[in-house]
Amino acid sequence: PCARDPFIDDNIEFARRLRSLNVPHQMTIVDELPHGYLDFGIVARDVGENNARVIHMLQNIVRKSHSNDIADLTSALTITS
Repeated sequence: PCARDPFIDDNIEFARRLRSLNVPHQMTIVDELPHGYLDFGIVARDVGENNARVIHMLQNIVRKSHSNDIADLTSALTITS
């Protein structure tokens, strides 16, 4: 999610619940971007760079789920600017 997302509180609460259940997850909060920012990757360089990070993260998740190796998916909260 992004820091300016109207659903940020729901996302944080969901991450807290996952952590309480010991479910491996990672949550990255992107600062200074609006809700729906992924749609603007072709017009803003910083959005495009963040889109590349999201794609890389999703590829890693798919790769790990394919091999059933999720042990190194740690619970983390990351805030980027």
